[in-house]
Amino acid sequence: MLPLYYLQWHITHACNLRCAHCYQREYKSHMPREKLFQALDQFGELIAGQEVQGQINLTGGEPLLHPDFFPLAEEIRRRGYRLGILTNGTLVDRDMAVRLASLSPVFVQVSLDGTEAVHDSIRGEGSFERAVSGIDALKRSKVKVLVSFTAQKSNAGELAALARFCGRHRVDKLWWDRVVSEDPALYVTTGQFRALVETTNALRKKKWFPGSRRFVSNGRALQFGDAGTDDVYRCSAGQRLLVLLADGSLMPCRRLPFVIGNIREASMKEITEHSELMAELRRPRIPKGCERCPKLPRCGGGSKCVTFARTGELYCRDVNCFYQDRHIPEKECRKSRETPGQPGYTVPAAKEVQE
Repeated sequence: MLPLYYLQWHITHACNLRCAHCYQREYKSHMPREKLFQALDQFGELIAGQEVQGQINLTGGEPLLHPDFFPLAEEIRRRGYRLGILTNGTLVDRDMAVRLASLSPVFVQVSLDGTEAVHDSIRGEGSFERAVSGIDALKRSKVKVLVSFTAQKSNAGELAALARFCGRHRVDKLWWDRVVSEDPALYVTTGQFRALVETTNALRKKKWFPGSRRFVSNGRALQFGDAGTDDVYRCSAGQRLLVLLADGSLMPCRRLPFVIGNIREASMKEITEHSELMAELRRPRIPKGCERCPKLPRCGGGSKCVTFARTGELYCRDVNCFYQDRHIPEKECRKSRETPGQPGYTVPAAKEVQE
């Protein structure tokens, strides 16, 4: 099987929710229909000859609010790309679920941030009930459903209850990751993070998701340590992942605040081939504090986006790594900016960088 090259495509910034941890600043931009298909052409040009399989994950905002969602999704499938759909689930009724099933997506992902009261405190009153109704409609239409849980200080104790709930609703996979936000009060502590890891391992052993097709995943969130699984995630920003926003901005990762270009001014291929940041992200580096760690070959140092948000440094050990003998003080990860491509280079900590 060919390796996957992912395009996370925010086709609209419009959204019917206002989540407390959302990193979006405006809620109006749509990518016009003609630009959608031009962007799809550019993605094909980008991956041509790379010996990869393209996967396009449509998201937003709320992607189902885009008036051309279905024509685009149908064209993605017609061209042979894998299709993922990331939604808050609140707009999915029986008819919508049937239409989504007709696209044969590899998954539809719905966000749940805890049980009802906690979820609604983060995403808005009534959003939990509507999202769960959407999940049930998707499962009745035989769609593979993933639930994404964004771990933050206020909901860190919710994972076990949410896993049981997802099991009852036949969710195929529950996975979690840590919040990235401008508000430091939202971040989980290392103690909370370790408890989440231990809870996840216990959930897997107890098979609270019965059957071989349904499971709780900590691969993406963990990135180091004893995951109880072989699916430990390595950051793929700058390698086989691109993010396209509704205004045409191109990024190596949605949770790293760097814009490398705009497809209205140059093609995806041109932008990625000439981006110093993309080249820097592809260059092998050993993060500070990971030099002697036996877990490094598996995790690559952990989550760049979480660590950068907390320290302003891309190449420092994960801020929640609980291998205490490998720790260095967080303040030591803050470095002066040097020349791109040189040892110790730190990308400017501005919210957007246009190369």
